[in-house]
Amino acid sequence: DAFGAAIATLLGFSFSLYVEKFVRIPFVTAFAGAFVFGLIAQFWARYTGFPSTADLIIAGAVMPFVPGIALTNAVRDIMTNHINSGMSKMFESLLITLALGAGTSVALVLMT
Repeated sequence: DAFGAAIATLLGFSFSLYVEKFVRIPFVTAFAGAFVFGLIAQFWARYTGFPSTADLIIAGAVMPFVPGIALTNAVRDIMTNHINSGMSKMFESLLITLALGAGTSVALVLMT
């Protein structure tokens, strides 16, 4: 599963960087990357012959996309009474997380 996740991450992240050249919206680039690594995870689990699970490949491939530092900074800003900046960072992080889930879900639905 780790090798499949590495390949899915490499191709998904590369594709999201390619999409970012044309569309400067983080939500769209996260969706595109999640869609690609979701497809690759499904292809890897079904057609390579390795005893792999697509769920574990997706769990490994999504890690570079998760906005953990931004979410941590958002909570820190809210706790130090910087409500406006904290909430804007929080909603941006949650939208990126939503895009990751949506891209992965679309890929899984298309593959079934």
